[in-house]
Amino acid sequence: MRTLKKILKMVKQFIDLSRDEGFSTAVKRAVKKIIKRLRGRDAEYRKWQKNIESKYTNTKYYNRVLKEISYKPLFSIVFPVYNKKEELIQKALDSITNQVYDNWQICISDGSTENRKETRKFLKNFQSKYPNKTKFSTIDKEGINIIENSNNALNLANGEYIVFMDCDDEISPNCLLELAKSINQHHDVEFIYSDFDHININDKRFSPSFWPDWSPYRLLSQMYTTHVTCYKKTTIQKLKGLSKGYEGAQDWDLALRFSETADRKKVIHIQKILYHWRAYEDSTAMSGNKAKDWVVPSQIRAIQNSLKRRGYNSIVHNGVHKGVFNTEIIVKGNPSVSIIIAFKDKVDYLKTCIESIEEKTKYKNYKIILIDNNSKEEETLKYLDNIAKRIKNIEILKYSKPFHFGKMYNWACNRTNSEYLLILNNDIKVLTEGWLEKMLGYAQLKDTGYVGAKLLYPDMRVQHGGVLVGHRGSAGHIQILSRDSDPGYLSSLVITRESLALTGACLLISKKKFFSVGGFTEALDPSYQDVDLGIKLYEKDLYNIYVSFVKLIHYESISRHDSEVSKNLVSDIVNAQRLRQLWPAYIKENDGRDPFYNENLSYKESDCRILVD
Repeated sequence: MRTLKKILKMVKQFIDLSRDEGFSTAVKRAVKKIIKRLRGRDAEYRKWQKNIESKYTNTKYYNRVLKEISYKPLFSIVFPVYNKKEELIQKALDSITNQVYDNWQICISDGSTENRKETRKFLKNFQSKYPNKTKFSTIDKEGINIIENSNNALNLANGEYIVFMDCDDEISPNCLLELAKSINQHHDVEFIYSDFDHININDKRFSPSFWPDWSPYRLLSQMYTTHVTCYKKTTIQKLKGLSKGYEGAQDWDLALRFSETADRKKVIHIQKILYHWRAYEDSTAMSGNKAKDWVVPSQIRAIQNSLKRRGYNSIVHNGVHKGVFNTEIIVKGNPSVSIIIAFKDKVDYLKTCIESIEEKTKYKNYKIILIDNNSKEEETLKYLDNIAKRIKNIEILKYSKPFHFGKMYNWACNRTNSEYLLILNNDIKVLTEGWLEKMLGYAQLKDTGYVGAKLLYPDMRVQHGGVLVGHRGSAGHIQILSRDSDPGYLSSLVITRESLALTGACLLISKKKFFSVGGFTEALDPSYQDVDLGIKLYEKDLYNIYVSFVKLIHYESISRHDSEVSKNLVSDIVNAQRLRQLWPAYIKENDGRDPFYNENLSYKESDCRILVD
């Protein structure tokens, strides 16, 4: 029956794609998908388990870590039970009793509405086997009671740290050991989360999720700190546990409330698979992007209320699939913005750019500053004369020195009195109506650095969806040449999220923040000035934000990225070396890393493929 449903779903997708993009395109996509399935991530994942994970899932490693940790905290595992089969609950419990680290207790609350008598007899029997490690309670409330049930289990806990676990999932044998290790290394940690994978009814592991480090603004689009999550008990007490009114999104609401005052230095992301999310018929893991409809209002309410508590109004739109959202933050006040565009001739590009700004910009308090870098063509000079007369909010500056991206923009940014600066290439066409205010809402947040957009080639393939620092020894655009409709790895192309760096082709930043880090570093010429600026902002505890629902066409030449993308992403060897020298902590080749990438993914490729050796 399940196989039939999958076949019908694929047939429908094929028909829809044939109608929208043509039969030939649909066939090509189908073949590509089949090949990817046969050769793809599952095969990579098996290699990863063999070559990478095995290094820290062996007895020798376990014994060494157990000897190293001097502080051995008690973990209280919050384990709400609700209408699950005994065999699945047993597997979950077995994964706890099989932990390498043994200072744990399990806090069980049963809120089942079906087979209560049998389930409770089963759970009491488990308690009798582990009387010193098991606390058991019940709650009798009809209907959905996940919050009351979880809080009931939470009230049983007396450990220093709280671990949340669903009653049909499993934790890896080293889960609590790795949590204890992190706590010993970071005594003031308040929140720990790990990567996770899925496990089917036959215990086969598949579909790993390798997440970035702490990303509080990603949480406004996607609940990514799903499993395993571990909070310091005092932190949970300050947050007053799980809040009513967020059924199905209670963990997301908790993470959002924590994020509002969190110190990122007190958040640890363990880049290991410590949790196995059970996938079977009707499970949340199996439904994946098709989350239950009744959960969506709770998810939207959690996001909106989180921003409201911070003093911002928002509009939360459904994303490209369920479980992800486009969160638009409403601009506060009426701050002034300068859109700064450098150019030299190529008037057709400039004309397209300015016309698209006029058409798509609904925000009124902006002006356009053009930096004329030695234009000579008569057609350009005529156009400049024309728009100077026609457009009231435009200023043309003459920059007669040789082209230098950083020097030009630093010079122009110094000459404007606007509160915000939007640095824009001349070969850009704005696609999204209201684009400026959509970016400005994020730029106004106190702990954001610069804000960028999704840039597409004219054929609607991705030119920019964030920058991976450390890619092939310097930096490169991530998931380049993906289709605009492709959600990307873990939906990263279609959500608003943090990125260590973004392209300088479209950046919005407050003037105060821009000059607080010295603007663009002029010693980097011509490459990586935008990357360097992003890192400087992050070093000041500011997050750079990629806003996926703001889209622009970038007419940069596509030919150099087609068949030889990996060879051409790093063309400036001198500046790549300078970048490595300036920021070794973020470069993989220097044993550094990009905090918004994952060490289990390859830095050699831009497609987020799993590292296999």
